[in-house]
Amino acid sequence: MNTKPFCFLAALGLAPLSLLAQTPAEPEADPKELPRIPATEPKDALATFEVKPGFKLELAASEPLVMDPIAVEFDEKGRLFVVEMRGYSEHREDAMGRVKLLVDENDDGIFDKATIYAEGLKWPTGVTCYDGGIFVCASPDLFYFKDTDGDGVADLQETVFTGWGLGVERLNMQALVNSLRWGPDNRIWGATAGNGGSVRRPDQPESEALNLRGADFSFDPKKRDLRAENGTAQYGMSFDTEGRRFVCSNSNHIQWVAWEKEWFPANPYFTLPRPLVSIADDGAAAPVFRISPDEPWRIVRTRWRVSGVVKGAVEGGGRVSGYFTAATGITLYTGDAFGPAFLNNAFVGDAGSNLVHRKVVKFEPGKVQPIAVRAEEDAETEFVRSKDN
Repeated sequence: MNTKPFCFLAALGLAPLSLLAQTPAEPEADPKELPRIPATEPKDALATFEVKPGFKLELAASEPLVMDPIAVEFDEKGRLFVVEMRGYSEHREDAMGRVKLLVDENDDGIFDKATIYAEGLKWPTGVTCYDGGIFVCASPDLFYFKDTDGDGVADLQETVFTGWGLGVERLNMQALVNSLRWGPDNRIWGATAGNGGSVRRPDQPESEALNLRGADFSFDPKKRDLRAENGTAQYGMSFDTEGRRFVCSNSNHIQWVAWEKEWFPANPYFTLPRPLVSIADDGAAAPVFRISPDEPWRIVRTRWRVSGVVKGAVEGGGRVSGYFTAATGITLYTGDAFGPAFLNNAFVGDAGSNLVHRKVVKFEPGKVQPIAVRAEEDAETEFVRSKDN
């Protein structure tokens, strides 16, 4: 039986923010319209959540043990590696990111010890375990770290690949390489996202770099061979029990990868359909039911965009919220602790609305393309949602 805990990463502080940056052509925001929202203490956080009946949330770790978590991974010992992306946005050369190793020493389900496993990283965004260590993607590099003396700190650091986002004049923090996942072929897969890159091993000349613009990637962790894969979405990738791949972007919360490059040899006389297919029956930016109040900056930005005072997409027909704006992370549930009704359900976090959305993915007889539908019992609610923003 697969009873591995299903871990929701409540990184509320990492919601992708659209900053109200000032330019000469923009109006000046009234400070009275942008009040500061006080932080919620960890001990009070659970009380802000609503959870689907029959389930409960437990606080496994909080500050000061962890800070700004963006990705997590359990190893074979039940230890938790937590990627902390502490830098953001305009500070391209800062190296504030790190990886924490969390241990539950008394087996009560709450982590009580943390060590800094690796640090000095530029915007780390993904982690997966291998051979007693971890692979970590931190643009422009993908590293391998390992603790060889058992002190909880990696003493082995190796740059496996490099090149993601290099050459981009302005690096988009919301389009960094991410989502390292083991695939059904025993390769490690990842999402390149919008910054792209020409990627190679450090021992390879630049002329041998693999162009990953508009493509995801996979590699054999032993041979270190890199391969371009179909893609790419913005942030989030997951496989179901049949090895089918799903990805998401901020306003397109669930997409199915219909075919992989390895399935078909190159044929100049035949054009294949687009591999990424949006499958939600209620649309890419589907309705969501948040219970947190609209953020003041979001209210101001929406009013400015609707009135034409500033440039930018008018989302949701001019509504401030109520639809996907920050789908960040997708997980296809492959365990059995939840029961058979949840097998291969998709769980998508919307950081902008402080919730976790559930979709039932259906492959109907006689049809190739699946459809993702909201569960009937979740008609006007979410699997998890919080009042805290």
